[in-house]
Amino acid sequence: MQDITPRLDPELLGGFLSPVSGMAALRPGAAAPEREDLVVRDPLDPDAPPVPVRIYRPTTPDPDRPAVLFVHGGGFTAGERLEWFDPLCDLYAEGAGAVVVSVGYRLAPRHPYPAARQDCLTALNWLRLNGERLGADGSRVAVAGSSSGAAVAAGLTLALRDTGGPLPSLLLLHAPVLDDRHATPSSRLALDPRTWNRAASLAGWGAYLHPLPPGHPDVPAHAAPARADDLTGLPPVYLSVGDLELSRDEVIEFGLRLTRAGVPLELHVFPGAYHGFDIKDPRAAASRHSLATQVDALRRALRPATRTKIEQVSSV
Repeated sequence: MQDITPRLDPELLGGFLSPVSGMAALRPGAAAPEREDLVVRDPLDPDAPPVPVRIYRPTTPDPDRPAVLFVHGGGFTAGERLEWFDPLCDLYAEGAGAVVVSVGYRLAPRHPYPAARQDCLTALNWLRLNGERLGADGSRVAVAGSSSGAAVAAGLTLALRDTGGPLPSLLLLHAPVLDDRHATPSSRLALDPRTWNRAASLAGWGAYLHPLPPGHPDVPAHAAPARADDLTGLPPVYLSVGDLELSRDEVIEFGLRLTRAGVPLELHVFPGAYHGFDIKDPRAAASRHSLATQVDALRRALRPATRTKIEQVSSV
């Protein structure tokens, strides 16, 4: 096992060794947005299965809210309880002043690709066509994905581009995993079992891509977005990754390819940071900065007429 603790940001060391704070510490004592659980159907595809969603409405009044579709992480196989992701969705809702719709998509290995992407499309189509019911503008929607959820979110956005569907205002990819091939130096160095490591990643991708194994030449780009040959025509993209993450190299390379394809990009690489650092230990300065940049990116994309600046999230 390679010990990454000597390279960790000192403020992140405690959360790495014993992540006692976790997501519940993102907004301690803050008023929670109004939450509502629904099961929705795709208004454009009556044959698609129903999908559970959790809706977050900010506490501050606003007749012209944008919206965020949130795709949770969990290695493609976990995340059965949407309330696990309440603190991050609360942060997005209150920070960006947006209605957030968190998708309870079907999980691998029972439901491999493309089930998760199909469920997210169902939720997105429902969101866009039910803006009035949600109190949101269905034409101003960001798609946000975290970890394995970022692969699903990016695959969904690639599919929308390829089919001529309406694109989101922003594709926000937080700590994304994008490549099943694990051929980069960072993918070979991340072996520490205390963080998202090579063995866990290969198992997660294997469950998601079944019956194809990770690295198989027939894996489609809509499943593993780093495989996409053409990235032109995508909406603006936000990327963030820690420099001790397995996916560091694939994220940076994906970002370089986006800029070469003419896609507006915001890329953050946080030194001394492990996978999910800002969720596991949101009190650290690097975590506060990471979360603030995410909220700011959502604000700027969804409220382009409003000038914003990156600032510390006061509730963290």
